[in-house]
This record gives sequence, structure tokens and C-alpha cells, in this order.
Amino acid sequence: SLASLSVSMGIQLYTVTMAYKGIGWQRVLRELFPVLIGFKPAVDAYRVATGMKQEAGSLFDPVAEMTFMKCIETFSEAIPGV
Repeated sequence: SLASLSVSMGIQLYTVTMAYKGIGWQRVLRELFPVLIGFKPAVDAYRVATGMKQEAGSLFDPVAEMTFMKCIETFSEAIPGV
């Protein structure tokens, strides 16, 4: 439903903002774009598949970020009555 999609995107936007604010706001905006267009799972999968390492100033490594985003998606889809 629209409500679960909104909850998922809202939590993901907040998480990405907090995870990348140590690198700079230009990077935060570049990371928010895939969330807004629904392409974030593909971006995370690419980073894990290519073996990218954690960047200095980033809160998560790529595997942890992908896992955290999947948990957010599962949580927001499982909210009863939404």
C-alpha cells in the first residue's frame, strides 16, 4: 500500500542521510536519489557484488547497509493494517 511504501522510503531516506553525512552533503544527495526512484536495492547489490569497501566517514560497510535496508523494507511491509 501507499502507506507502507511511504514508511519504507521515509526510514530509508533518514538512514541514508545519517550514514553518509560524515562524507558531505553532496554525497548525501547523490545517495538519496536511488532511494527516491526505488533503485536502492540494485545499487546496494552492485556494491556488494563488486566488493566495495567501507568509505572513510561512512557509517556502514556495503554488506551491512544492504542488510539494514532489507530489514527496513521487510519491517515496513509487515506493519499490519497499513
